Amino acid sequence: MKIICKGYFARPLRPRSEWVWEVREAVDKALELTRGKHGFRTPFEIWRDCELVITVGHNIYTASIHLQPPEMVVIKRRANWHNAHAYYSDGAFWANVSKIKVELI
Repeated sequence: MKIICKGYFARPLRPRSEWVWEVREAVDKALELTRGKHGFRTPFEIWRDCELVITVGHNIYTASIHLQPPEMVVIKRRANWHNAHAYYSDGAFWANVSKIKVELI
């Protein structure tokens, strides 16, 4: 899985040692969950070749971690998709629209 790490509001990404401990823990857990995986599945959809996007902010409230499929796949399936990405919260990934826990594949 491709990992994209960026700073909050297009600011440069700070070194990992300067991140708040909550953000470091969340990123470590998300990386652990996605190791060896390439997408996610909901009861109605399967998304493959996803990217793990990590946005690091000032604290846990301005940081975000989510799985998103490649842009061209979303464009091709626009009429048929429901959950376009999965976000990380409370130690698991959740579908963005239906708010159900996704299975990592």
